[in-house]
Amino acid sequence: MADILKVTTPLSGYDNSTIKNNPQAGQGIQIQNPIDPSKVTRADNRSDSGGNGDQQLAFQYGSNFGSFLNQIKNIPDLTKIMTDIFFQSEEMLTGGVMGEEAAQKIAAFFEAAQMQGEEILPFIKEQAESAVRFNGGIFDQLRHVMAETTSVDLKAEILNFIRKFNDMSSGKHILHDIFNTVKDMEAYVFRQTREQIEALLKELDLSAPEGQTSENSVLLKEKILPFLGRYIAMNHDMGTIRDKISLLTVLIARYENGDREGVLQSFSKLAGYQGFRKFFGAMTTEQFGELLDQVDLEQAAGKNQWADKFIDFLKTGVSGGTGLENKQMFQNMLQSLVLNESVYMPLLHLAFPLEIDGRKLFSEMWIDPDEEGSSTQAGAKHTTRIFVKFDIRELGQFKLLLLYGDNAASLQLFYPEKMQKSEGNIYKEIKNILERYHFRADSLYLQAGGGPSSPVEVFPKIHERKNSVDVRI
Repeated sequence: MADILKVTTPLSGYDNSTIKNNPQAGQGIQIQNPIDPSKVTRADNRSDSGGNGDQQLAFQYGSNFGSFLNQIKNIPDLTKIMTDIFFQSEEMLTGGVMGEEAAQKIAAFFEAAQMQGEEILPFIKEQAESAVRFNGGIFDQLRHVMAETTSVDLKAEILNFIRKFNDMSSGKHILHDIFNTVKDMEAYVFRQTREQIEALLKELDLSAPEGQTSENSVLLKEKILPFLGRYIAMNHDMGTIRDKISLLTVLIARYENGDREGVLQSFSKLAGYQGFRKFFGAMTTEQFGELLDQVDLEQAAGKNQWADKFIDFLKTGVSGGTGLENKQMFQNMLQSLVLNESVYMPLLHLAFPLEIDGRKLFSEMWIDPDEEGSSTQAGAKHTTRIFVKFDIRELGQFKLLLLYGDNAASLQLFYPEKMQKSEGNIYKEIKNILERYHFRADSLYLQAGGGPSSPVEVFPKIHERKNSVDVRI
């Protein structure tokens, strides 16, 4: 009987493993793995060599910035989405099935959009100031320092100071993000661990003022983080909770970086540079501390009541509070807003719906305050370029391109085709508006229909950044 298990040593020549397979036909004539490259007389067709020389030397166009440009071009049209929602009012979203809390947030947002004609200019100014994080006398002076100094060390210290100030002004917001992140972990742990997390969170002082981070930092670094680390080590939980801990560590680092003493120390280091003292004089750390007490940190952190209601409106829709059929629409809206806040977008972006004297409109605008140069270039001639899309109910969509500087303006307006008979009146009214605000119109161009649809078509500065950030990470 054959020993199929090969328990004993088989006789030589009878082992099936020694049987050689017949060579396979159709292998092809391309050389795949030459032993001696000097004997190769024809091109190798291997695909594992990383490509030919031309491919290795060519630019890799699949960059992060290239991906950003593609997304900007194909971004969901925020104006179209928002007008569909806003013009049809609450009836489109409620449908009789909305919960009480969601209905209150939707109603609060639509109520906040109602205003009188004289309230528009202050409202737009408030939104623009809230969108610019670093404004005021201190930061204006810092911009002058950045423009004139050639010291790399001084510029690095200024950026470090701004990071600390940013984290300090956002202290309460970061602290609430920390609380919510830890709170979310309770859904992924055992009951006993959940009770321990709740006990630790009760020790967190959510009312701590911006800049006073020491007590909460000690609790977070010496109790909460070690406790969560021990939980993962004991239970080998490598899932969602570990990802949340990674986010938590980043938030804790930002919160601790916003300590008031750290901001003052950073300013003290800046005072040692001559280029800094040229603009700030002999200001001491104590004097800066008194000045810091007068800063509205809520405004510095972008605090804005209308924006808060708008965020609640978006969160309600994204979470499905207005019905699952509307969820994708809100997600597209959120994607458009986030993309316009990208680090690759060198523009101020504003978007808001308004109901003025009973007439509804939605406006979206992109502003480049430094068309010719940048705020960190000394002596640069600043020309502002603005692109505005606004849709007025019962009239249609308008597109406005405005370029102005030295009290001179060039303006292009693309208006709905059905208003072509009123072009003369539109031209006259625009001229009156420019004269009222003492702007000299170098050129004024009106066209029925058409016009650019994306800021990429209007602002060449977006494409110019391809020379410095066109990389894949």
